[in-house]
Amino acid sequence: MIFNMEFKSNFAKMISWAIVLIILLGLMLAFYPFLAESQMNSLFNSVLESFNEPTRNILGFYEGMDIVNIGDYLALVYHYLGILIFVFAMQLGANSLAKEQSSGNIEYIYSNPISKSEIVTGKFTANILIYILFLIIMALASFGLVLGVSSLGSDTPQVTSFEIIEGLVKVFVGLLGSGLVFMSIGFFFSSMSKSALHQDAVSALFVFLLVLLTIVGKVIGDVFGMVVTYFPNEAFRPYSFVSANLNLFGLIANAVIFILMIVLTYTIYSNKELKY
Repeated sequence: MIFNMEFKSNFAKMISWAIVLIILLGLMLAFYPFLAESQMNSLFNSVLESFNEPTRNILGFYEGMDIVNIGDYLALVYHYLGILIFVFAMQLGANSLAKEQSSGNIEYIYSNPISKSEIVTGKFTANILIYILFLIIMALASFGLVLGVSSLGSDTPQVTSFEIIEGLVKVFVGLLGSGLVFMSIGFFFSSMSKSALHQDAVSALFVFLLVLLTIVGKVIGDVFGMVVTYFPNEAFRPYSFVSANLNLFGLIANAVIFILMIVLTYTIYSNKELKY
């Protein structure tokens, strides 16, 4: 019951987010044929070289990246789109437990023989499925759009289906991991909240604040620069998966955060007094 209710309530939201992001994805991929042309690519690289390394990293251009390579270009695109994807993932979690109480549905739920832990489990599995479906839609759209735009430029390198799929798998594995961490943080927030009224705004603010701290950390460097590498948006950044240069300690730290947030969610929600 809980699974079906949660899945149905978030399905339309997922489709809306997917439509908006696919439009943005198409606009960003439209630049690929022009940037992949030899003259434009040389000009673009010369402009990038005028920036220092922290600035290039902030912009999503990491050492060894070649935007002519479709996998690297997809990593660059999702360096930006990933921010919105994280907001969506966190909103799924942040709205999950609080919305039933604020809408009054909690009375109907408790009229059935169901425990609080079953509510959390049902909502968590439903939102994971919603997020996975969302990523599949985005991956399929990316595949189709890349095939389309790669045929536009006469000097555009030929891109095979295997290269596209390989790049997408690496990018989306990172997005799956980071999204689940943000979703678990959202669930933690939701377990403590009595209303879902401002959860969307709180989720967006949290993600943007984390991105801002990441930028500051890259500029300052030193200890703070090392700390931000453990943030989920950095530990799972798309290019680290494409280039196979993974931050293992960062991945482990985020796995611990994910587990901790879920355990705290179950604990807090199980001991929470629900008014209805």
